[in-house]
Amino acid sequence: MPKLGLDTGRFPPGSNLIPFPDLAKNGNQTVDLGSVLIELVEHCRRQTAPDLTISLSAKLGAGALIATQEATTLEFVIYEIVSNAYRHSHPSGAPVEVTIECSVNRTGEIVIDIGDDGVGLPPDFAEWRDAGNGMVSVRYELQKIGAALNVTSDDLGLRFQIILRPRRQRATPARGNFVWL
Repeated sequence: MPKLGLDTGRFPPGSNLIPFPDLAKNGNQTVDLGSVLIELVEHCRRQTAPDLTISLSAKLGAGALIATQEATTLEFVIYEIVSNAYRHSHPSGAPVEVTIECSVNRTGEIVIDIGDDGVGLPPDFAEWRDAGNGMVSVRYELQKIGAALNVTSDDLGLRFQIILRPRRQRATPARGNFVWL
């Protein structure tokens, strides 16, 4: 497994800078999702606010591996979601609590739920009309790796659910002029 090294500088939303520069060099290798999530929580805490409460619960089983491209996307996406929660979830200035839960469902999908305890989105919020650059780039980056994003909001806060679909390996090589589905 490659060594993950945090960059000490803050990477601005929408940039190509990542807090784990070593991941960008690893090509098609895989990394342990649990390690990535632990380092991301610490990175978010250091870069956003040291007093930010972030709890992480992961039920992954042994060796939950993701591609380095998925890891670099998660770095951007989770940092963007957590920093926006810190800035926007409590307009009154109350402390923010962010929860990150991760599990693998029975179909092999990795499900990451990120939620805050803030005020949520306005009742008349429409993503197509009201989303800022952060939400748009989060959805765009996840679509590039084939992940799904569900966003829900109520008076208990805002929740993002990221679903990473399993990569299926072919049992036999493709032959002829057809596509394996």
